[in-house]
Amino acid sequence: MFTLKAGEKKFLAIATIVGLLFVAVVGGSVAFLVVGNNDEEAPYLQATTGKTLVHVEPTILCDIDLSNCKKGAEGTFAPRLPVPPGEKLTVSLSPDIFDAPWSLTLEYLTPKGFEQMPTESFSPGERYALTLTSTPDRILSNLEVRLPGPLDSAGDPTTRGFWSINTLPEGTKVPSPEATGQSISQANSD
Repeated sequence: MFTLKAGEKKFLAIATIVGLLFVAVVGGSVAFLVVGNNDEEAPYLQATTGKTLVHVEPTILCDIDLSNCKKGAEGTFAPRLPVPPGEKLTVSLSPDIFDAPWSLTLEYLTPKGFEQMPTESFSPGERYALTLTSTPDRILSNLEVRLPGPLDSAGDPTTRGFWSINTLPEGTKVPSPEATGQSISQANSD
């Protein structure tokens, strides 16, 4: 039979305790990182023009079935990122957006007034970034990204996630509805 000396017993006890503490610390850290950290970052847009970068949080974000909806913090609706004519705007989407179906709507200020472009839809993984140019005749004024939800009772798609950026340059002269031939209600609805 094998017998341990007093010093060997003490070493074995200390090594066992250190080993158990190591396993507990590492296991607890992994469990916290995998399960316990519920502060996941919401899907976002990153937008840049010139030397300015903005991080855009969702105005609203719901689960796919429109449950568990969360409104964004104050100021998340259409943060300002002016894009002067001749400048480009680069927008990148977080994986939670580009890995899902999503849509893009752009609005420009033209000599005739505000013009909303037809909405473009993208398949999951199809596009994760885009670059847009603002010109003197077509000044980029607004950008919207949406995640579609289920169809409503009329068969129309709903929105479960919404991000927007106000890109109209500072000091831009917006023509009056009378000068563009639009009625006031048309100018306000665009």
